Amino acid sequence: MKPETLTFAPKQIIFNEGDATNGIYHVQEGEIEIYRIRENTEVTLGTLKAGDVLGTITLFSREPRTATARAITQTVAVFYQNEGLSEAFKTLPVWSQAVMKDAISRLKHVNELLISTKLNEKNLLRNIGTSHHHSAQLANLLAILARKACIKNDLNISILVTTDFLTIAENVLMKRFQYLESIYKAFNDCGLIKEVEDKKYGRIISNPNPQLLEDFAVFSLNVFKKGTNLFVPKKYHPWMSALARISRKNNNQNKFKRPEIAILLQTDLGRQDGEVMIADMIQNDIIHEENEMVTFTPLKLQKTVVFESLCRIIKEIKP
Repeated sequence: MKPETLTFAPKQIIFNEGDATNGIYHVQEGEIEIYRIRENTEVTLGTLKAGDVLGTITLFSREPRTATARAITQTVAVFYQNEGLSEAFKTLPVWSQAVMKDAISRLKHVNELLISTKLNEKNLLRNIGTSHHHSAQLANLLAILARKACIKNDLNISILVTTDFLTIAENVLMKRFQYLESIYKAFNDCGLIKEVEDKKYGRIISNPNPQLLEDFAVFSLNVFKKGTNLFVPKKYHPWMSALARISRKNNNQNKFKRPEIAILLQTDLGRQDGEVMIADMIQNDIIHEENEMVTFTPLKLQKTVVFESLCRIIKEIKP
């Protein structure tokens, strides 16, 4: 049977661990992630790119698939069924067949060692905590203070004085000041909080939102458990923020006629392809369309942008 060229969308599962082995995939473009689920933890075994071959471990043994393969980006691969491969394999010299089988056997052993090592690493991190844990703790601490220690300034705006906050956090969380400072700066840069300098009170957070901080804490812990693979691609973030702005400018409206929101979106972003952006977001389930009306939840869109952007930064901050 002739090879077949297949295309996989981002996040699409190519095959699951335990599926019957039916052939191999020669990656032409895109990127594929290989992983297993062990102890309720997703353990990444590696990634494949153009030129790599997927599915070789069970090629000769015909065992069920030993791991799950998922497209990271749009991926194109040529699929070769087992029947044709078996015939081609028989034409190889005996020594070549032996080398290939030995290499695959060693790869299986290395994968098992890798899984064991990564599980041990994750268990260790659970005990000592990661930057995602510590950002959740810092957010919760801010939320507690926002509920208990806010005052009103001369303009009757709720403010939280933060001049000594990081020193307090250092003592409570028992983490380095500079490390917590980096996380706190990310909070401010990504819009989770809005810290400003006040002539009377010093550094303050204006109108702190304790519920938002607590929601982020939960989100950050879930990111540690599940990773960032299911995040919305970064290209959508400016579009989602623009929709949230448009909603605010229109009395928090969350339902628009499709042509209208397309024009508003391209005007806000200074582009000419509003309809293309709307169609793309509908296709990726970011916004929804019913009866020619586009609907979305502005707060959810903005929270997604802030939380995901923040977690991407926090992931790179080392304890």
